[in-house]
Amino acid sequence: MGLFDKILGQGKPAGPTFQPTTPFAPGSRFLEYEVVKVLGRGGFGITYLCRDRNLQNFCVIKEFAPRGLVARGNGGDLKPICPVLAPRFQEGKREFLAEVRRLAKFNHPNIVRVTRFFEAHSTAYFAMSFETGLTLRDLILKRGSNFADEEIAGIAEPLFQGVLAMHMAGLVHRDIKPDNIIVRGDGNPVLIDLGAAVQFQVDSSTEHQVIATPAYAPPEQLMPGGRLGPWTDIYAIGATLYELVTGKPPLPAPNRLREDSLRPAVEVGQGRISGRLLHLIDSALSLDYSERPQSIEEFLTAFAAQDDLTLKGVIRDTSLKMTTHFLNLAKPNDGLLRDELVAFFVVFPVIDLSWRLGKGIPDKATFARLFSFAGADLRSACENEFVRKDFHKTRGMLSESSLRARLEEYAASYLLDRQQEKWTYELLRKQLVRNCLVQATPQDATGFLELIGDVIDRARGRIKKELDKALTRVVWIKTENGWRREIKEVR
Repeated sequence: MGLFDKILGQGKPAGPTFQPTTPFAPGSRFLEYEVVKVLGRGGFGITYLCRDRNLQNFCVIKEFAPRGLVARGNGGDLKPICPVLAPRFQEGKREFLAEVRRLAKFNHPNIVRVTRFFEAHSTAYFAMSFETGLTLRDLILKRGSNFADEEIAGIAEPLFQGVLAMHMAGLVHRDIKPDNIIVRGDGNPVLIDLGAAVQFQVDSSTEHQVIATPAYAPPEQLMPGGRLGPWTDIYAIGATLYELVTGKPPLPAPNRLREDSLRPAVEVGQGRISGRLLHLIDSALSLDYSERPQSIEEFLTAFAAQDDLTLKGVIRDTSLKMTTHFLNLAKPNDGLLRDELVAFFVVFPVIDLSWRLGKGIPDKATFARLFSFAGADLRSACENEFVRKDFHKTRGMLSESSLRARLEEYAASYLLDRQQEKWTYELLRKQLVRNCLVQATPQDATGFLELIGDVIDRARGRIKKELDKALTRVVWIKTENGWRREIKEVR
């Protein structure tokens, strides 16, 4: 039995089930606000689009009007439908204003801004900024289930940051869904309608009013004593992402509790969406909150891990292609040191990627992270190709420490070369001659310099292409001719 069901049961009000409170009609006024239209009616409140008559702009106002608890009287005042419910209404109003005060304290670009709260007509209100754009619901109707990884990430990652800010303030949104996500004209998403937000305590269960949208609410949100926390919003996020993948929302939690026939995202999106993202969605939709990611940080880590997996693939693919390209044109001889060539082909993608990700100023953390992707398996794969082509001369064992030493040496030459007017990589190539050639004739050195220059140019082109494709997000931008998809860098 829900909390309001229990309260109503105490008073035994006569008559049929109570209908939603009548909203203010367009043109109605309270304080300096004039109602333009009703945007929505939920379990505990009414949302209006209003015009601020002083500032001459639009805003969204939420009215505390819990269904089944109050009725609209003369002059627009809200009054409890029977005396026994008056204490509960006053308590609810106090809680409503307390939550709004918390919401008004933080400001995040991906969360709608609370601009004011006040009391009027015997109840409470708060005003939010009016966000224009395309709702995610509209976008789903437009696109169906044709969202790619980079489109989903372009919507999800900024929202994760906004929801994280709410959770850090001790609040859960409780109504994350496509209808409550606006894609602004610049492509940046914003989470709206904070009317259901409530404070949570991670280590306790508190009886709360049941406010939920069935397809996006987890089981604990549907019970007055349910344990709310970040995991509650994470279920709603998972349901929203599930809809982006499948084109329709998941089955409501009560249906799934009786018989969980929901098709997993990994099954529906296989071949179209990355497995890592699909598994993340399925874990977020677990009916048991303890089996879901417990924080938004886990979601963000998973997305970062996806990018790391991509970068690791770029490094591996480039190293192997550099090796193949060189071996297709070079003849086996004892004048080339196999281990030195392998070292260069393994570390060069790390150096070039660090330069690109740092926009010309690679930082040590990125450098170290990328170097960790050039593991022993990659060194072994490249070296095996040289052995197969009968390159046997080596300086010694190719260890991680020797590889790191070459990484630092070649990185220094590369950065100096990049400062030149023409990028011929003269210093880098001369360094390779010194390290890779044994008793080289001038003719051998000239041929090697030309070949390695071609290998470097091709590798850099390949890295740029793969990086541009991998580390971009697709956003929807409003133009004079409507909405269009646009690539956005997120490095």
